[in-house]
Amino acid sequence: MGGPLPDRLLVLGLCLLAMLMDGCTSGSLATNTGPRPPLHQWSTANRQMVYVGEQVEFDFVLTDGFGNFVHPDGVADYIAAFIGGERIQADYDLSGHFPFSYRFDTVKPGDEVSVKAVAYKQNHSRDFMLVAGTWMQSESPYEVPDTKVASDDVALEAYEASIELTVPQPKRDLDPSTGVIRIRRNDGMTTSVFVSTALRPGFSITGPQPGEVYRIRYVPKGDEVNPTGQTDVELTIYDMAGQPHQVTAKIDTP
Repeated sequence: MGGPLPDRLLVLGLCLLAMLMDGCTSGSLATNTGPRPPLHQWSTANRQMVYVGEQVEFDFVLTDGFGNFVHPDGVADYIAAFIGGERIQADYDLSGHFPFSYRFDTVKPGDEVSVKAVAYKQNHSRDFMLVAGTWMQSESPYEVPDTKVASDDVALEAYEASIELTVPQPKRDLDPSTGVIRIRRNDGMTTSVFVSTALRPGFSITGPQPGEVYRIRYVPKGDEVNPTGQTDVELTIYDMAGQPHQVTAKIDTP
């Protein structure tokens, strides 16, 4: 990261001088999606992956020229986050962090969404206020615009995983109505998915096909899989003779 050592030292020196005079503040935007290091809650990577329909938690903090945390009290009052064409504003919590969340339910696999968070110091009234669901900008000539303090951004690429399972053909045909796919997240949440019907979406089953196998397919929703890593999947289904058949697998959720 960064350029030649002399250039980095110059930047740090200028930032230290600015801190002594009037403050030198940067921003750091993190998500709970990923990829992220093992056992870490947050990822600060510039490019990350987001599952279609996933509810992503964001965390924005202020830092000094050396990367140390800066409490926003007296420095910044709120952040404005821009996700695609949408705007979100958030205040800081007791720990001095600016948390916010967003559900990516309008993206398609392959879409890239830019998320930018900007911290502001409020001067008089805020530049934008949410009125009846619409962001309204102050038009008073006497208002002093809020001061931009720091910002950071991250690019999220949307993706979708597919569960593809096969079951060898038993002596008696499988009974699709008995099938259940259990999707287990690391936080203990388990989702049970049954065969698709006219009244209930679920998994599809075809077969037996060449090679004498049944094929089961299901595309999980955003809140059914882990934000990153792998997600455990288990299929249990019975044949017409009442014999159980079980298949386990893992799907990648980077």
